Amino acid sequence: MRLWQEVDDRTVRLTFERFSAVVTPLNPVAGLHDIQVDGQPQAELQLLAAELQGVTSTDVAPATEQYLRGGDLVATYHDRPLPQVRSQIYWRANSHERDGAIAAVELVASVQTALLDGRPQFATCSRLLGGEAFRLTATENGSFVNVVPPSGEADPDSVAGAPHCYLFRLPGRQYSYAEMIHPADAAASSWDGWLHGTEFRLQLRHELFADRLEKGVILRARVLGILLDRRDDKAAAAKHWTRFLDEKLPLTT
Repeated sequence: MRLWQEVDDRTVRLTFERFSAVVTPLNPVAGLHDIQVDGQPQAELQLLAAELQGVTSTDVAPATEQYLRGGDLVATYHDRPLPQVRSQIYWRANSHERDGAIAAVELVASVQTALLDGRPQFATCSRLLGGEAFRLTATENGSFVNVVPPSGEADPDSVAGAPHCYLFRLPGRQYSYAEMIHPADAAASSWDGWLHGTEFRLQLRHELFADRLEKGVILRARVLGILLDRRDDKAAAAKHWTRFLDEKLPLTT
């Protein structure tokens, strides 16, 4: 099955057996959107967005290049997030073994510059409805702690120093969403939670590239999102985390 298909010159659709989503490379801050699971629209889900300025028709020079290669959708951005900084995003659909998961998509971000020194500002963001939210606390035994107490206020600092592996149970759904960032790649992770009517909404954000960017050096970071069936979701998320840690950094260009 072909995972990626171009819808038009702006949008590309990703399709698994039970999951589909759209990516608009010219607008990377939209991430995976127009998501459907088991044929049902999931308007509350927006996953693995990259906080880069979008490309518009007013851009004089070609500001982005995109292509499909195997299970990858690749987009290159010039002068983003800063002038004379080149960013590249791989949305990868078959780099991580799903092992029964509904979907697994890895975002690989890289930056390089012709400047002598700089500090790129690059972050990823996912937005979803919150039912229950957990963070992995121990890789060895797969223990999670609930980080949204009954008060409804998210408390990410309650497990400071824990692995960057998060699990969210979506209200009224029989599946959960896990997101993780490799410990070598995270400058910081945080989330906000707020009530919107009767719904509790969450935004999970990862700041990338703690190191300074030097001329001729490529910095690279990985964020993995996995949609899991609700049954045994904690054990599954912990298993995927362990496998993610063992995976080698991709040799992309």
